[in-house]
Amino acid sequence: MTRLSRTLVLAALVALLPPGPAVRSDSGQLAAAAAPAFAGRYRLVLTPDASCPAAVRVGTLSVVVDVVETSVRAGSETAGVSATTGEVPDDGRFVLLRQGDKLHGASGATNAALGLRTLEGYRVWMQIMADGTASTASGGRARASGTAFGEIDIAHPEDPDADTIGACVFAAAHTWTLEPA
Repeated sequence: MTRLSRTLVLAALVALLPPGPAVRSDSGQLAAAAAPAFAGRYRLVLTPDASCPAAVRVGTLSVVVDVVETSVRAGSETAGVSATTGEVPDDGRFVLLRQGDKLHGASGATNAALGLRTLEGYRVWMQIMADGTASTASGGRARASGTAFGEIDIAHPEDPDADTIGACVFAAAHTWTLEPA
């Protein structure tokens, strides 16, 4: 299966998912968030699912991202882009719908010519759907953690192509955190 067809299958699966449940209080109003808004520089840390091929289970993959949170009708959108020098920010982007302290949305780094450089010395391409919970980090800033499903491809930093180390397609239990940097 080609990368494009895997992407289309993943997109179709995501489109079939029901929207995440709204976080509502007993009165039916959207629940207030306990964690502060996301703003500034963060580390997005992704750990591939234990069911992924051994070549992909390299430990954590950390990407430095710039994050902003914007109010929308159903809560807020927490969005981030790659902050690594020399990368085009839009080549790695996530947008998570935040309702109260619940987060849900897509994260992707799909530019075949780039991939995202990780702090651990890899390039990672990902197309994942994430669910998680926001909380407050010890320094008072927002943080989040959760699970994700989808595809992760890993390459050496000098490789321009995805999955030269390995690929994990349609895994359902990747874990992630978004930590203040």
